[in-house]
Amino acid sequence: MSERDYEVVGYVLSGRAELHIEGQVVRLDPGDSYVVPRHARHHYHVIAPFTVIEATSPPSAVHGRDET
Repeated sequence: MSERDYEVVGYVLSGRAELHIEGQVVRLDPGDSYVVPRHARHHYHVIAPFTVIEATSPPSAVHGRDET
């Protein structure tokens, strides 16, 4: 399980996955959107190759560098 110091908003382009978040399971299919609140315990279980667009607030660090 992960906990992040930022909120995530996502949109599923293709594939399928389950988002396990705070004791609930949400199925994610193409066209679905989702929100992972800051500090929410969560993980993804990929069912089929999964492509999403995600935005974070505040911006997250990527590979040790800030994206600004």
